Amino acid sequence: MQALNRIILLWVLSMSFFAASAQQAKFDYIFQEAMRQKLANKYDAAIDLFDYCRQLDPSSGAVLYELSELYRYVKNDSLAIQSLEHACKLYPKNYWYKNKLVSFYLEQRRTDEALKNVEEMARLFPEKGEVLMMLLELYENKNDYANMVKVLDKIEVKEGKSEQISMEKFRLFLQLNDEKRAFEEMENLADEYPNDLRYQVVIGDLYLDAGKKEEALKQFKMVEAQDPANVTLLLSMANFYHQEGDDARYQEYISKLLTHKDVDDATRGRMLGVLVRENLTTNADSTQLLSLFDKVLQEPQEHVDILELKVRYMVTKNMPIAEVKPVLHQMLDIDPENDMARQQLLAYAIEENDTLGIVNVCKPAVEYNADDPVFYYYLGVAYFQMQEKEKAAEAFRSGLNHVENSDNENKLQLCVNMYALLGDIYHQLGQDDKAFQAYDSCLVYKKNDAMVLNNYAYYLSLKKKDLQRAEEMSRLSNELEPDNATYLDTYAWVLFQQKRYDEAKQYMDKVVELMERDGEEMSDDVRDHIKQINKKAKKK
Repeated sequence: MQALNRIILLWVLSMSFFAASAQQAKFDYIFQEAMRQKLANKYDAAIDLFDYCRQLDPSSGAVLYELSELYRYVKNDSLAIQSLEHACKLYPKNYWYKNKLVSFYLEQRRTDEALKNVEEMARLFPEKGEVLMMLLELYENKNDYANMVKVLDKIEVKEGKSEQISMEKFRLFLQLNDEKRAFEEMENLADEYPNDLRYQVVIGDLYLDAGKKEEALKQFKMVEAQDPANVTLLLSMANFYHQEGDDARYQEYISKLLTHKDVDDATRGRMLGVLVRENLTTNADSTQLLSLFDKVLQEPQEHVDILELKVRYMVTKNMPIAEVKPVLHQMLDIDPENDMARQQLLAYAIEENDTLGIVNVCKPAVEYNADDPVFYYYLGVAYFQMQEKEKAAEAFRSGLNHVENSDNENKLQLCVNMYALLGDIYHQLGQDDKAFQAYDSCLVYKKNDAMVLNNYAYYLSLKKKDLQRAEEMSRLSNELEPDNATYLDTYAWVLFQQKRYDEAKQYMDKVVELMERDGEEMSDDVRDHIKQINKKAKKK
């Protein structure tokens, strides 16, 4: 009987084993199929299959993890987090489940829950430095400086003392208004690195910030005795004497700092920028600051930044143009393509009505700034004023080739001006067909340009060509500027060319009236028009 019972028991156990094996095989097959569907981006099918796996084995952390990922893909964040929370509950010491849950919490801005989990991870996985760094960041986001110090202490125990950790703890102690521990931290760092005097200087800065000026100066002087050219020291000494109101000593240390061989141009530029803002705010005298600029600029400059800062300061202080120009030329010597310097020199030349100066600025500019039509325009205007008509025409033609593709906000008006002047030049060169083409192009951009309408109409009347259109354009120019004697003279002459002598005389009389009223001197052309119109009108 006992043998029979043993056989029955063995049979039951074997049947249970085979049933469990079959269940596991079924689970494994469906799990693999679910993974295949996931990799094929068939997320809904994968979710259904993994959910079936969960029913087969509710304690499978792998299934819950995969479900959380898939729910996230289909934008069901609540189920994603719920699945992962369940996995973490089943396997509280699984690092990867907890790490992923923290990521989910942070994506959902559930920072308190994220912090709680990272704190738990820090207890469970003290060997993992990345957990401590994550905890440090979360405390920083909450401005929890006290806990940040605790985390840094743990990192320091794990990794050993370092400059970076000590400086961060020093910063945090200052945030916590714990000057005593800040001093201690910096003193420990100074002891750790006795050859690095920066920390000794920082201790002096701490004394100064605490209002202990005698101790600060003593600390600075101790460093100065060892390394009088220490850059950090020079800055702190300058700050010390600035607070003391000792301007002579302040300028002395600032000068040493700005001319120090170890101070790069970028740092010099930032320091000078601070001095410029301070000078402008207090409206202080510019002599000392300009002297500092000159000392710095005695050294060869690779970049124009400091020169540009000096120019902007001088312009803001309304310093004489003659003093600003050499600095602008220095900028162009270093950077011939510098648009700011060339534009400023051009503005000065225009202001001074210096035609040759405009040419000297614009001629090289069209080589270096070939896409900026402004330089072509003013070069053409200058040549036009100098009666260099062919050169002027060439400058305008080149400018018009670049104006369409430029980003100049005034490019429409530049087109109008260049075509208008080009028309005038072509007429003066006896190339009226080209002149009329230029005027037509101008009117495409600005159909109501009174001067162009007048000139175009007048030159057509001289050619006795297309007089009807000339009359229309002249009439419009007079509507735009009704008291312009020149435009009235053109209209009278167009009417004269159409043999409408009485009408021409009426308008010519208005010309005389306007010119006498305004004290305008009559040109030879106007006198000739009056003579011919009066003669024809009398005959009639």
